[in-house]
Amino acid sequence: MSRVAAAIVLVLGACRQQESKPAYDPAILGRWDTTVQGEDSYPMWFEISESEIGLKGRLQERTGHALDMEKVMASGRHLMWTVGETDYHANLEGATWRGEGEGKDGRKFEWVGERAPELPARAEVSWGEPISLFNGSDLAGWVPRHASEPNRWKAEAGVLVNEDAGSDLVTEAKFQDFQLHVEVMVPEGSNSGIYLRGRYEVQVQDDYGKEPHAQRMGGIYGQVTPAENAALPAGEWQSFDVTLLGRTVTVVLNGKTIIDRKEIPGTTGGALDSREGEPGPIFLQGDHGRIVYRNLTLTPAL
Repeated sequence: MSRVAAAIVLVLGACRQQESKPAYDPAILGRWDTTVQGEDSYPMWFEISESEIGLKGRLQERTGHALDMEKVMASGRHLMWTVGETDYHANLEGATWRGEGEGKDGRKFEWVGERAPELPARAEVSWGEPISLFNGSDLAGWVPRHASEPNRWKAEAGVLVNEDAGSDLVTEAKFQDFQLHVEVMVPEGSNSGIYLRGRYEVQVQDDYGKEPHAQRMGGIYGQVTPAENAALPAGEWQSFDVTLLGRTVTVVLNGKTIIDRKEIPGTTGGALDSREGEPGPIFLQGDHGRIVYRNLTLTPAL
């Protein structure tokens, strides 16, 4: 090979190497806990990863379930994407995202984000004494989530009843790792949810006979799909036994393990906040209609 040909090969090789390098800083990859700022502050969550054709991502907005991002583009530490009717863009400054969002209706908002903690599950766990979260006679230890919404919850004949759509109900105590036992009676067509640390919703819904789904009975809403649907018919008492260690969850519904030590990627819609590394309360969703709970017992990990 002549010297000229060799030089051309070297140049072409260098160009290919240059082209193969991503135009973005790899620091943007991963999972991020974010908060929309302002008077109406609320949490969000997103993840960015690489695929064979470029970047891809998922976003958990204020409500609903996590959605795939559209038009994901990045340059250096600048990131842009679209979900539904809203465009997002942000810059990663050090370890903090500072971004904006704008809806097609013109609504604008600012948000900040920090890298989500890994929260590995402990290899060995010892358990404390069980704590009864509901005494059967009143709402001691619980508070409505929203003072602006009607509180439909009441203690009645030893059970905790939400009579109609209204505020969620939140424990005053906060917890980190735990086992939770809950019994629930779901009326026909009804819908509720059990939030772990106030951030991860175990879906409670009238789903007897349906295919398992992350948005149906026993799923971690929009994030983890059960292996099977173990729901009973509407109107029957059903039992949940949930173990949460770090971000690893096991869900047993009516004696069947439907989620076995699966990782929860991030927060679900309706979360209280995005501070995943901190303890949080248990809360019961009350904005969809009538639901009845009993025998709520939590055993903390020591």
